Amino acid sequence: MCVGCRVSAEQAELVRVAPTASGLVVSRTAPGRGAWLHPGCGAAALKRRAIPRALRAGAVDPAQLAAVVAQVDALAATWANQGSSD
Repeated sequence: MCVGCRVSAEQAELVRVAPTASGLVVSRTAPGRGAWLHPGCGAAALKRRAIPRALRAGAVDPAQLAAVVAQVDALAATWANQGSSD
């Protein structure tokens, strides 16, 4: 389920954001909890404060969160053409 728009979708249609020791990454294979987003739903996820809640993370650096969301939203143009990629 996309944490931005709250619509259920196939895993291939979603991008996973996960926490690591160095910060947040966009990766399907990173260990731990993840937040799933449609490419393009980053603004809605930020507005709802859904990513830190889905990750169960107390404090997330806002600049890092914005950078990861921008990375996810940048995939929107190419995502439909390429299918899933890591």
